[in-house]
Amino acid sequence: LAVPAANALESIQGKVAGVTVVPLGQPGSGTNIILRAPTSINKGNAPLVVVDGVIQSQAFGGSSADLDAADIESIEVVKGAAAASLYGSRAASGVIQIRTKRGTGTGEAGTRYALRSEFGFNSLAREMKWARYHYYQTDASGNYINASGQVVQRAQRIARPAYQRFQDVKYKDPVYDPVDMFFDPGQFYKNAISIAQSSGRTNWFLSFGGSKEDGVVLKKGTFTQRDVRFNLDHTPMDVLKISFSAYHSRTDRQELYGDTFFDLINQAPDANLLQKDPDGTPYLYQPDPEGREENPLYVLATEDRQRKRARTQGSLSARYTPFEWLTFDAAVSYDRSDRRLNYFLDQGKKTEGYATGGIGNISEFNGQTNTLNSEASANVMKQFGALTLRSTARALLENEKNELTTAEGQDFAVPGVRSLDNTKTRFVSSSVETIKASGYFVTLGGDYAGKYIGDGLIRRDGSSLFGAAERWNSYYRVSSAWRVSEERWWPWKSTLNEFKLRASQGTAGGRPNFADQYETYTFTTGGGVTKQNLGNKNLKPETSKETEIGIDAIVKERYGIQISHSKTVTTDQLIQIPLAGFYGYGQQWQNAGTVEGNSIEATLEAQLIKRPTFSWKASFVFDRSRNKITEFDRTCFVTQTIGYRCQGVSLHDMYGFQFLKDTAYLPADVKASANQFVRNDEGLLVWVGLDANGQPKSYKSGEVATGGWGSTATIGTSSFSWGMPILRRDATGSAAVLKMGNGLPDFKWGISSTMNWRNFELVTLLDAAVGGDAYNQTNQRMYQWQKSRDVDQTGRPQELKKPIEYYIALYSANDPTDYFVEDAGFVKLREMALRYRMSGKLLGYLQPLGVRGATLSLIGRNLYTWTNYKGYDPE
Repeated sequence: LAVPAANALESIQGKVAGVTVVPLGQPGSGTNIILRAPTSINKGNAPLVVVDGVIQSQAFGGSSADLDAADIESIEVVKGAAAASLYGSRAASGVIQIRTKRGTGTGEAGTRYALRSEFGFNSLAREMKWARYHYYQTDASGNYINASGQVVQRAQRIARPAYQRFQDVKYKDPVYDPVDMFFDPGQFYKNAISIAQSSGRTNWFLSFGGSKEDGVVLKKGTFTQRDVRFNLDHTPMDVLKISFSAYHSRTDRQELYGDTFFDLINQAPDANLLQKDPDGTPYLYQPDPEGREENPLYVLATEDRQRKRARTQGSLSARYTPFEWLTFDAAVSYDRSDRRLNYFLDQGKKTEGYATGGIGNISEFNGQTNTLNSEASANVMKQFGALTLRSTARALLENEKNELTTAEGQDFAVPGVRSLDNTKTRFVSSSVETIKASGYFVTLGGDYAGKYIGDGLIRRDGSSLFGAAERWNSYYRVSSAWRVSEERWWPWKSTLNEFKLRASQGTAGGRPNFADQYETYTFTTGGGVTKQNLGNKNLKPETSKETEIGIDAIVKERYGIQISHSKTVTTDQLIQIPLAGFYGYGQQWQNAGTVEGNSIEATLEAQLIKRPTFSWKASFVFDRSRNKITEFDRTCFVTQTIGYRCQGVSLHDMYGFQFLKDTAYLPADVKASANQFVRNDEGLLVWVGLDANGQPKSYKSGEVATGGWGSTATIGTSSFSWGMPILRRDATGSAAVLKMGNGLPDFKWGISSTMNWRNFELVTLLDAAVGGDAYNQTNQRMYQWQKSRDVDQTGRPQELKKPIEYYIALYSANDPTDYFVEDAGFVKLREMALRYRMSGKLLGYLQPLGVRGATLSLIGRNLYTWTNYKGYDPE
């Protein structure tokens, strides 16, 4: 990889059509990936990841971040159920197959040593804009004054009268930029050394890697990783090949608490976070007398959050070929994931609710997942003249065990002792899950004269995750292709060198969670239990049926084209249905919905220039996907965020409240007075009343003395405040829940380019999403305490200034509203690398040391984003 990604799976971002990759926040936290359109309403939409035959468990925090990108040799993206049917009930969302290096390509009896070292730094590509002015009463010199006009200290300052609180007063005291002062992305390094050898019947690859990324605030967030990989292929005899793979990694991250950056950007501009706290902590717990948000530096200095993770994987496979046309395969793989999260807050340290010092808290979380998979197959390939037939029969076994233990203690007996035994109140919880599955499948495929290609698959899967009455489910795939350009009559052989039509249809599944089929209970304090979920012995996996058609072409041996259209219908959606009281349980998981999706994808690869000293290759990818819930057998509901689940709704639709922009949506008993409402400079409908001539007043005439800001009126059964935004109401008078936007872009595109000139190579990647919406909840929360730059009125004409009450109304008690829906479109310079391959005299200096090749690289990732989004990043 010219630009190795921080996370192994991020390397396909912007390079493969139909793939959406969203890195998570902190280093080592993994990546969210969706292939084409989502297939599930409630369960995961992440693809199945397979590394060297080892199926990666994602249970309880298993992360793709455990993989080392430097070891990767190739990544194959298997999009959609039709292509992924081979994996049955686990592959409705597609499959990503990763193959790591195995020591091939070193030459006969050759050994290759490779050392890779990367050092760099991070920075914020964009800055948030927050408030820099205030609305408190001051004298002509900018000093704070009280109601009597006397100069007072900051703690005794008072706000201007209601509806006169225009945030346009400059601070006399110094103002601070907390993010600029304390956010330090720091430096990072990544080192790797590998040894690869190929000697006759044996090739092997051994690598060691280590990386560290500095913490971003007070060094918290520091992430370290160490890993080792060993791959071996051995052919003891011509008919037998044995392969072995082993990998182990350990990671350690000092956690930031969840609201670190929110608390930073919501500090008062004149609050000095570097004041020392009386309890001896270097940072004052509450530097702002109004107490909006606690000092995040204090929290980071007193809390200790540490996350440790270990991953151990191994696989052993053998291939026996007694005859040229017959092959037997057997494989076993193992994946173990260990997770540990520790938290400690000493006694006497301040927290919310304990402003003078708390009782102390300690917690430990330990999780372990062990997965063992095995399979055996027989493969037949026979040629009958121009006809070649291939068939495979395979049986599989899966066993996964998840163990979790959480212990928490509160109220320390003695400060400074990190032990659960030191606490007076303790809570312990644990769980053990064992998941077993088996399956088998048969494939039959063939081609005739290399022109007519067909393939079929039937698979049966049984799993302990399915209901007792639905333990086995079937999946299938049929596909065909016609290489039209191989026909004798093809008239454009010299121009359109390859032209292939293809079509496929197949099914794959999505499994329920462990507890979905069972009656579940919650333990209560004192040893009692309460009923939760009613079991369902008829619970089935979700089933995705995909139909795909496409075209592959090569033009003039220089341009490769791929165009695909797919349609997916996922039935038997796993939905939690509320139950009537007489059942005794609150809900039950049922198969009660259908999601449909479609995608269009296109890829163009071009060898633009190829000369002895200069070459230029480029590729362009394009995709567009849509989805909709077409069946939903329960009452519609709003999710805990901004989602809405109902028939006819997209999984990416945003629902919430809307502020009026047109008199057509005024309440029925108000419409007769519609001439009292106008649209202000932000496009929002506001009440302004009528002047002496019966004409609507201007929304610009907001002086309190003239009946502007602060004046109210009751029209019909509704009350209005002058100039203030108005929520749209339904027939009952409640705020109406309506569609605000959609998170899906209209389409995405990516352009990658590789230029080579002599010993230099320039690699670039542009990635873009056109259209789509994002909900900026960070900005909404900043409206609550007037910390957003939007609230500052300095620089605005006096008649357009608005008091803080206007913005508090827009904040709307943190309920989702269309006001904070923003354009999420962007163009991002995702990658850029300039590489120089040493040669000639410069390399000659290193050859006595055994160096046969060396490359220097200058690498940039996520260098710049062009977007109208107000937050840090629209992704």
